[in-house]
Amino acid sequence: MSTLFSIARAGLIISALIAQTSAQADALSDFYRGKNITFIVGSDPGGSFGPYAQLLAEHMPKYIPERPKIIIKYTGGESGGLQLANSIRSIMPPDGLNMAMTQQTIVLNQVLQPQYAKYDAREWLWLGNMAPVRNMLSIWHTAKAKSLEDAKTTEVIIGATGPSSPTFIVPALLNKFLGTKFKIITGYKGAADLNLAMQRGEIEGRGASWVSVQLAMPDAIADGRIKPLVFASITREPSAPDVPTLAEVMTDPVHRQVAEFLSAESDFGRSVFLPPAVPADRVAMLRSAFESTMKDEAFLADAKRLNLTIEPMTHQELARITLKVVSAPKDVVELAK
Repeated sequence: MSTLFSIARAGLIISALIAQTSAQADALSDFYRGKNITFIVGSDPGGSFGPYAQLLAEHMPKYIPERPKIIIKYTGGESGGLQLANSIRSIMPPDGLNMAMTQQTIVLNQVLQPQYAKYDAREWLWLGNMAPVRNMLSIWHTAKAKSLEDAKTTEVIIGATGPSSPTFIVPALLNKFLGTKFKIITGYKGAADLNLAMQRGEIEGRGASWVSVQLAMPDAIADGRIKPLVFASITREPSAPDVPTLAEVMTDPVHRQVAEFLSAESDFGRSVFLPPAVPADRVAMLRSAFESTMKDEAFLADAKRLNLTIEPMTHQELARITLKVVSAPKDVVELAK
């Protein structure tokens, strides 16, 4: 009798769970029917953010109820996307119809520039990361200095978007810790603007992600017109294995620790998130949709065709790294500042 009762009870529980799941699916379908999702990208469309955003926007809707169209809105990459990060709460209603991707330095900048960072990335609801991004500092063929050692005695004009961007942080750190003479000119809008400035002769080098160079200027890499000097990443760039990381060029152990802290930004790469307070069922569905997209054969085939690396990270990993960065030792943070 007790066995029959247990079986019946289990059947009722399963039926209730199925009904609940069905009701949640119906609620999600009702909500997304006839609506679009706004994808806000803290960059200009000319760098590597554009192709990644477009690829995700094309394939992710198939895993969202009612297949809403994902519309991309670019807000520019000035100051490493700080303006977008600061305005997350005011421009992104927490309804599941808004998601964002901004510069990978933005979590570090919460710690390094708290006077400007009016946000808390620990509150963001990560969907996942499409790929790590290895930032770098490269020189154009017109620069008189051809190496980091040359740059210690010869000035090189470097273009940057703003002080919270990796385009500024990497050469500034090298000036401080290695004694290089990089003259940093800020105010450029993004990677495409920096590329034009190099070609016009305004600047002699630039930073940002290496993939933005690979996508926009592959011929310049092949013929040696642009050359990476260092990568601000945890690991070396596979396509340029002889180029050292930022930590590797540091001779002082403390400076090396700071370089490793700053290089943690590469883990955030092309990460996508929701604003705080989005309803839990919509968060769970969008996370599942993102994860399914990362495994989608058509998505991966298009990424390969576009020469985009896909090395996904989960939302749990991003939350863990965010907490680690925000909780970094004060002495390391102060020296990084």
